[in-house]
Amino acid sequence: MTTQGDEWHRMNPPIEEAVEIPYDPSKRGPGSFTIEVKFDRAEIDRLYKGIPRGPVGITRFIKEAALAEADRRAADIEAQELLETD
Repeated sequence: MTTQGDEWHRMNPPIEEAVEIPYDPSKRGPGSFTIEVKFDRAEIDRLYKGIPRGPVGITRFIKEAALAEADRRAADIEAQELLETD
Protein backbone atom coordinates (compact mmCIF):
# COMPACT_ATOMS: atom_id res chain seq x y z
CA MET A 1 0.00 0.00 0.00
CA THR A 2 1.36 3.40 -0.96
CA THR A 3 0.82 6.29 1.40
CA GLN A 4 1.16 10.00 0.84
CA GLY A 5 4.80 11.03 1.08
CA ASP A 6 6.29 7.68 0.00
CA GLU A 7 7.55 9.24 -3.22
CA TRP A 8 9.57 11.78 -1.19
CA HIS A 9 11.51 9.07 0.63
CA ARG A 10 12.41 6.89 -2.33
CA MET A 11 16.10 7.02 -3.21
CA ASN A 12 17.66 6.25 -6.54
CA PRO A 13 19.85 4.20 -6.16
CA PRO A 14 18.48 2.51 -3.06
CA ILE A 15 20.26 3.43 0.18
CA GLU A 16 21.68 -0.08 0.42
CA GLU A 17 23.65 0.53 -2.79
CA ALA A 18 24.79 4.06 -1.94
CA VAL A 19 28.52 4.73 -1.60
CA GLU A 20 29.78 6.84 1.27
CA ILE A 21 31.51 10.04 0.19
CA PRO A 22 34.65 10.57 2.25
CA TYR A 23 34.68 13.80 4.23
CA ASP A 24 37.93 15.50 5.24
CA PRO A 25 37.27 18.43 7.60
CA SER A 26 40.76 19.83 6.94
CA LYS A 27 39.75 20.52 3.32
CA ARG A 28 36.72 22.53 4.34
CA GLY A 29 37.01 26.08 3.09
CA PRO A 30 35.25 29.28 4.01
CA GLY A 31 31.57 29.38 3.24
CA SER A 32 28.66 31.74 3.25
CA PHE A 33 25.23 31.61 4.76
CA THR A 34 22.21 33.23 3.14
CA ILE A 35 18.85 33.50 4.88
CA GLU A 36 15.57 35.19 4.14
CA VAL A 37 13.78 36.90 7.01
CA LYS A 38 10.25 38.21 6.69
CA PHE A 39 9.01 41.09 8.83
CA ASP A 40 5.53 42.52 9.09
CA ARG A 41 4.97 46.28 8.79
CA ALA A 42 5.13 46.91 12.55
CA GLU A 43 8.41 44.99 12.82
CA ILE A 44 9.89 46.91 9.89
CA ASP A 45 8.95 50.18 11.55
CA ARG A 46 10.71 49.02 14.74
CA LEU A 47 13.83 48.08 12.77
CA TYR A 48 14.08 51.41 10.96
CA LYS A 49 14.09 53.42 14.19
CA GLY A 50 17.74 54.37 14.61
CA ILE A 51 19.04 52.39 11.61
CA PRO A 52 20.35 54.14 8.48
CA ARG A 53 18.01 53.84 5.49
CA GLY A 54 18.96 51.49 2.68
CA PRO A 55 19.58 47.76 2.31
CA VAL A 56 23.17 47.86 3.58
CA GLY A 57 22.17 49.56 6.83
CA ILE A 58 19.42 47.10 7.75
CA THR A 59 21.36 44.09 6.49
CA ARG A 60 24.45 44.99 8.47
CA PHE A 61 22.31 45.66 11.56
CA ILE A 62 20.58 42.26 11.35
CA LYS A 63 23.90 40.47 10.81
CA GLU A 64 25.58 42.23 13.73
CA ALA A 65 22.55 41.63 15.98
CA ALA A 66 22.48 37.92 15.12
CA LEU A 67 26.21 37.55 15.78
CA ALA A 68 25.98 39.48 19.07
CA GLU A 69 23.13 37.25 20.25
CA ALA A 70 25.05 34.12 19.21
CA ASP A 71 28.10 35.35 21.15
CA ARG A 72 25.93 36.08 24.20
CA ARG A 73 24.34 32.62 24.10
CA ALA A 74 27.72 30.92 23.64
CA ALA A 75 29.06 32.82 26.67
CA ASP A 76 26.01 31.75 28.71
CA ILE A 77 26.57 28.10 27.72
CA GLU A 78 30.26 28.34 28.56
CA ALA A 79 29.49 29.89 31.97
CA GLN A 80 26.91 27.18 32.67
CA GLU A 81 29.37 24.44 31.74
CA LEU A 82 31.95 25.96 34.13
CA LEU A 83 29.37 25.97 36.94
CA GLU A 84 28.51 22.34 36.27
CA THR A 85 32.15 21.24 36.46
CA ASP A 86 32.60 22.79 39.92
